[in-house]
Amino acid sequence: MRRTPLAILLILLAASSGWAAQADTPPVERFLVEGRLEAGRERLSEHLADHPDAAEARYALGVVELLQAVERLGQGLHRYGLRAQSPELPFVRLPIPENRDPDRVTYGAFRELLDRFREDLGRAAKTLAKVGDADVKLRIPVGAIRLDLDGDGEAAESERLWKLFTTVAWRAAKLSDKQKAFPIGFDRADVQWMIGYTHLLRAMVETWLAYDTRAFFRQTAPMVFAGAPQSRVELRADEYDGIANTIAAIHLMRFEPSEPERLSAARKHLLAMVERSRRCWKAALAETDDDREWIPNAEQTSLTPLEVTGERIEAWRRFLDEAEAVLRGKKLLPHWRVPGERGINLKRAFEEPRRFDLVMWAHGAAAAPYVAKGPVISEEMARQLTAAFQGRFLAFAVWFQ
Repeated sequence: MRRTPLAILLILLAASSGWAAQADTPPVERFLVEGRLEAGRERLSEHLADHPDAAEARYALGVVELLQAVERLGQGLHRYGLRAQSPELPFVRLPIPENRDPDRVTYGAFRELLDRFREDLGRAAKTLAKVGDADVKLRIPVGAIRLDLDGDGEAAESERLWKLFTTVAWRAAKLSDKQKAFPIGFDRADVQWMIGYTHLLRAMVETWLAYDTRAFFRQTAPMVFAGAPQSRVELRADEYDGIANTIAAIHLMRFEPSEPERLSAARKHLLAMVERSRRCWKAALAETDDDREWIPNAEQTSLTPLEVTGERIEAWRRFLDEAEAVLRGKKLLPHWRVPGERGINLKRAFEEPRRFDLVMWAHGAAAAPYVAKGPVISEEMARQLTAAFQGRFLAFAVWFQ
């Protein structure tokens, strides 16, 4: 669970590695293999200026912009000296090359880095949305893509996309060079999948930036960045440092909303993600081919170790319905301390934010202002999901979106 947000990010990268082989798309594969994404983006933009209806070129441009969003995030993390053994927190677990001369990172600089990532994802989503329902297909060997994560103008062997993916999100993968070179065929279902993930990641950023997290940053930044100011009090290193740091971090997870409008934006992103996931599966279920599918239907071959069945697809679609109902306040979330036919109205928690206190939310006191009477997500739904996915719902959720 601790690695789930980063796994999402790296799966997004891996799944974004398709490329068009059709005649209406310029041959820019070399830019991706060499790690020159900006040159590839410029070439595609020039092509689209002359051929605005070239759907595959538009798809390819959106993919490049997705990769650029992560590349720029990586370069920012490198600039501030992201540590190799940083805590497993969202967005700061990319295996970035070491920077022995980092810039000083401040609270404001880190927020700007995340906000720029959000904006970059928005740009990519806007481009992908223009592909519409066009019948598109992109292919390229997943392991061929390189990202210039340290911003030195060169994409080294250690900056290969597949290496990043297996290091952080899929450590169990043991694939041969031939398997790594096998291209995935991304189609119009995957356009919706990619857009959906940009909404999820933007929701995560908006939620974090909605709060004043200065105290948390001051405590945790030295553990994450070599460029962070060190504590004035030198503490003795101990084998229990990890436990002590975790306790301190939990203690400091008491955030006042400083930009509450961002929480409303986050809820809208989550609703948009649900809708994009529905569109993805509608398109996937209509497919009759079996061409290196990233999101397969029950009759297609999965390229991952996870098996897709009709029962699992239907269970996921029911989950999407429940998730939308919760986000719209039509259904309530259960809490172990809330009795009877009552639950937490998540919509109000987003739209009427108060101080976020992790411990008090677990306790129940912080949830009290949002408790209401109404239909609550049932335990039966949880049992159905557990049965359908054989206890691996989270693994499938990371993949399915």
